[in-house]
Amino acid sequence: MSRPPPAGLRLGLDLGSTAAKAVLIDAGGAILATRLDASGRPPDEVVADLLRGLPDGAGTAAVAATGYGRSLVGCAERKITEITCHARGVGKLHPDARSILDIGGQDAKAIRLGRDGGVEDFAMNDRCAAGTGRFLEMAARRYGLEVAGLSEFCGHSPVQGSKGAPWEISSTCVVFAESELIGLNARGTPPIEALRAVHRSIARRVSLLLKQVGAAEPLYFTGGVAQNAALAAAIGAECGMAIRVAERPQFTGALGAALSA
Repeated sequence: MSRPPPAGLRLGLDLGSTAAKAVLIDAGGAILATRLDASGRPPDEVVADLLRGLPDGAGTAAVAATGYGRSLVGCAERKITEITCHARGVGKLHPDARSILDIGGQDAKAIRLGRDGGVEDFAMNDRCAAGTGRFLEMAARRYGLEVAGLSEFCGHSPVQGSKGAPWEISSTCVVFAESELIGLNARGTPPIEALRAVHRSIARRVSLLLKQVGAAEPLYFTGGVAQNAALAAAIGAECGMAIRVAERPQFTGALGAALSA
């Protein structure tokens, strides 16, 4: 005879532009399971696939959704903003956090937290992909690389190009930034320098968001892009702050949703 699911299960769903995440927690907030899958399909289909990868009983959990697709998740009793969910998720994992930088596939968010963990201010770039994971994907594809391999290819300190070399990307639009990257390639720029320029370009843009909200340390980096150590180093050098990669950086939004379910 199978055991009944434990009481008080809560499920958080974060439907982002490129990836969908699920976090299942118990009544005390302990993480029981996580699941990640590609988005870009009908939300209910994505949610069904996420649930199939979770332990038995997940279907009985209270559900909250966040992310771009949250309004389309039919099984969610609550639909909560990404800012609120990232703040709560990071606060659960890192109670000392005072700021959050989240970079996703199509946007970047800077969040300043109060001593109580609540959101004091935030800024968001969702109009231009030049400061997001999409730009990294485009750049990696142009050089025949996987996004996951960019950090190793560039090294973990892609801050300075060779002395005197004009290897910079300044456009704020990803289309024009890609044109600049094509220009660097046409001039014979070594791929490692061109890709380091891409990292510095993103670092400059997100550093402006951090400055806008008056970010303070400890600063935690979340989102799938947070796994790129080269970008974390570039952002730290640009903003003059220590960048700490959050535990389970891709799941902080889903965890925050679960805690709010």
